[in-house]
Amino acid sequence: MTLRACLLLMLAIVAAPVFAGPAQGAGCIALRVGYVDHHRPPYWLGDGERVAEPPGAAVDLIRDAVLGAGFGCTPTWVRLPAARLKVALAAGDIDLAPLSEQSFYPAGIALPRDKAGNIDLKRALHNQLLVLVRTGDQLPAGTDPMQYFKGKTLGIPMGNSYAARLREAGLTVDDGARDLSRNIEKLRLGRVDGVVVTAVSAAHLNKALSKYQGSIAQLRQPLLNTRLWLAFNDTFYRAHPRQAEALWSWLDTHHGRLGYVMQRYIKN
Repeated sequence: MTLRACLLLMLAIVAAPVFAGPAQGAGCIALRVGYVDHHRPPYWLGDGERVAEPPGAAVDLIRDAVLGAGFGCTPTWVRLPAARLKVALAAGDIDLAPLSEQSFYPAGIALPRDKAGNIDLKRALHNQLLVLVRTGDQLPAGTDPMQYFKGKTLGIPMGNSYAARLREAGLTVDDGARDLSRNIEKLRLGRVDGVVVTAVSAAHLNKALSKYQGSIAQLRQPLLNTRLWLAFNDTFYRAHPRQAEALWSWLDTHHGRLGYVMQRYIKN
């Protein structure tokens, strides 16, 4: 090999890492997204720290929002107990997490704001809390669940942050069961008087109830209308405001996306 060829080869070897590094991470803003480590189909699938495959409809929606907002790469998923999510987000251990509507929000968490500086209600995920009852109880079709369940017990999944809102409304809540199936079993045994379920897709709820062969029914009137925010750690938001604002606007523009994504999970 000639001297000139040797020099060219050495230059290529030295230069290769310099050009390869930036190209791999170009346009990618690393984002750690936290969500609950409980199996709550169809929104969050699997238990524990491991991310299931498929991960669940809500995880799919968050991934779509992150990519649609221009972060440039899929996020890193961090599964945590529900009670730790808000603390981890405020502390900066994670950068983004779903956060339900609350009477107050701790420092260190960024939510979408309108021009007046108020929380922007449009840029949230809107849900209804419905109540399941025993068909044998023969409740009238027009039953108002907020009034009817005063003095009775409602079962909800463990760790749900809307529990505080229900208790503030004067309702008695049993949040000892991990998922919908266990709560419905409590209902069938008479240990609770109703079960609260978050409903985005009517088709999915009907599918979930079909196995009970008509013994469990849904009250027509919602118990509560709720909102779910995709909240950022405040320090992360200030470092990447353009992408964070784009994510919230993406949710507003694609407000029906969760129902569409859930179609992938209805059969399962």
